[in-house]
Amino acid sequence: MLLVIMLVGNACETTKIASTKQQEPSVIADIKFQNINVIDAKDGLQENMTVLVKDNRIIKVAKAADMAPTGAKQTVVGTGKYLIPGLWDAHVHLVFTEGLESSMFRLFLAHGITSIRDTGGQLKLVLPEREKARKDPQNSPRVMVAGPLLDGKPTVYDGSTPNNPHLGIGAGTVAEAEKNAAEMIEAKVDLLKAYEMLTPEAFKAILAKGKAAGLPISGHVPLSMDVIEASDAGMSSMEHMRNLEFACSSDWEDLLKTRQKMLFDGQEEIGSTLRRNIHKAQRAHAVANQDATRRTEVLKHLADNGTWQIPTFSIMTAFSERFITRTDWQQSFTYLPSKIRDTWTKNSIAFARNTPVDPSSKDYAKWMFDMVGHMQAAGVEIMAGTDCPIFFLTPGYSLHEELALLVKAGMTPLQAIEAATTKPAQYFDLDKELGLIQEGFFADLVVLDANPLEDIRNTIKINAVIRDGKLHNREALDVLLTATE
Repeated sequence: MLLVIMLVGNACETTKIASTKQQEPSVIADIKFQNINVIDAKDGLQENMTVLVKDNRIIKVAKAADMAPTGAKQTVVGTGKYLIPGLWDAHVHLVFTEGLESSMFRLFLAHGITSIRDTGGQLKLVLPEREKARKDPQNSPRVMVAGPLLDGKPTVYDGSTPNNPHLGIGAGTVAEAEKNAAEMIEAKVDLLKAYEMLTPEAFKAILAKGKAAGLPISGHVPLSMDVIEASDAGMSSMEHMRNLEFACSSDWEDLLKTRQKMLFDGQEEIGSTLRRNIHKAQRAHAVANQDATRRTEVLKHLADNGTWQIPTFSIMTAFSERFITRTDWQQSFTYLPSKIRDTWTKNSIAFARNTPVDPSSKDYAKWMFDMVGHMQAAGVEIMAGTDCPIFFLTPGYSLHEELALLVKAGMTPLQAIEAATTKPAQYFDLDKELGLIQEGFFADLVVLDANPLEDIRNTIKINAVIRDGKLHNREALDVLLTATE
């Protein structure tokens, strides 16, 4: 006789089955999504599916009509709803805004962001955040950290002002750059981030250290270098498409020589000031003098070398798009701790009132939006990231704006979802178990009330979030949003 235990609702039944052969017990799932529409980057839209989750993995994905009766501890009736993989924000700074770090995890999770890539922060601050997430994965996003920005001298984020907190460490020599990179590797960071004030020699030394350790190397192309040189050296990804405009200008060689002279002459300046002056001197000119042939050459190198792009439209087009003045954006500040909420509300209103739209910011935004189509045509990989919480970018909420901006730039809604699910998983070599809704994959999922393929802004219509196999229903997500203190 074989005893088969089946869960029916909240009750447990024990049934005796007469058999002369060993039989497999019925599957008992932790969560059953019944008759739900599934969307991922591989299979697109699959309607009326059943998805089973046990522990922290997806154990079955099948047409609802083909699925045998299955017991489950929790059943989510998915009629009219849509299931997508958990989202990534691939460019965040957990410790940029003092007082907000303790709220970041709840804000990400409440908005369906189940994984993040922290792209700059002191080790003593970001490593404890990663450890906290690892100890409580069901209530925290997956956290990947770069540690501090590996910069040159002068250093941009040197802690000199509130807008330039101490996110970076400088290196004046190749030996110092190697030492800084070695410290990050010893601390077991998940990637390295090189920054704009590095010399070419120091930059290449950091890349060599990172590649030897098997780590991706992200960052900004140093102002002392051309994009092709940086990509050919092994750069894994570029943040904000920063300095790409210089490389695609018809006079890119002259611009490079001028930047190198400005860097040489500005060694005694404040790093953030020197960087700003260089951008101000060259960006508008470069955008106005783009060369199609040179652009094709640059993008071919990026594609061939696997140098990914994270446009971060949320931060890079904020001055032109002005989304922070929208009522819904202002309402998102209510999720923040009271002191930060009041400051952001006051300062964002002042910005909207007192800062006119600079025509050059409009031109730069148009260049960025247009470049996405060229990058896609060239085969350059793209990930979704925001740079939150810089410049009033509410953690979690801002990722949904980023997806909308990617679509505005010409991506399809499915491609935008791919940029926030499959692509970041691929970047970290996790694409065999994360980013798709397939058997054996991690159960990081988001239930939506409307179809994001019809309107990408439907990704914000969240009904539930599943992180590491735990279901957070709408009521639980609302509690996360309102836990402001």
